[in-house]
Amino acid sequence: MQIINAVRSLLFNVLFYSYGILFLGLVALPFCYIGSEKTVRRMVDVFCRGARGMARWVMGIRYEYRGLEHIPMDTGFILAAAHQSNLDPIMTFPIRDGVTALAKKELFKTPIVGQILRAMGIIRIDRQSKKAHTAMEGVGRQVKANKNLLIIYPQGTRVPVGETKRLKSGAYHVHVDTGLPVIPVATNTGLFWTKGFFHRSGQAVYEIHPPMEAGLTKEAFMKNLEGIIVDRSHELMAEAGYGDLVPAAKKTE
Repeated sequence: MQIINAVRSLLFNVLFYSYGILFLGLVALPFCYIGSEKTVRRMVDVFCRGARGMARWVMGIRYEYRGLEHIPMDTGFILAAAHQSNLDPIMTFPIRDGVTALAKKELFKTPIVGQILRAMGIIRIDRQSKKAHTAMEGVGRQVKANKNLLIIYPQGTRVPVGETKRLKSGAYHVHVDTGLPVIPVATNTGLFWTKGFFHRSGQAVYEIHPPMEAGLTKEAFMKNLEGIIVDRSHELMAEAGYGDLVPAAKKTE
């Protein structure tokens, strides 16, 4: 079984990265110069749907959305999501039109990817800047005016299963500054599309929760957010049969 999984992982990795280079470079990139932002977004949506299908048919990674009814289709909001895997943004972008995100400035220097990020209107941030919080105020106003879905990963980076990371408070500050609702997401995607070379077949769940209560103190907000992004994600891992990978500290609470 391990040999079969290794072969599937090798095949999937080769196909996925080849697909990414060819589709984004030969299909999406030209539209950055001759098309509109809407057209580039449509190309990225096609790429994400293709990647989901490839994960399903090559690696055996099925996907399930829960709580899609909580997604507003005509207003701006913050999607504060757990981040375990490359599958997370791939599952997010097809949810609705107008999806945007924060991307570190270094990504904009990457060939192909940088041009596509700029053409899509993805928001460039400098994580090292001392004025990062002030910049976030402008981001929130932009999202509200354009009625975007803004993806924020409070963990700050992909966190492999079995590990935890203190949440950053960016979603809270944008919420307070703009009044944008915050919709949290739990997931177990990292069990299957892992951060490493070897992946697993199984059911990847992307669970969208109702908007968080407005008017909370920062402490209460962050505690409630952690309860979904971290604790509920651990419950989804256990639900999938991988409770042994939940961090020990969380198992005893």
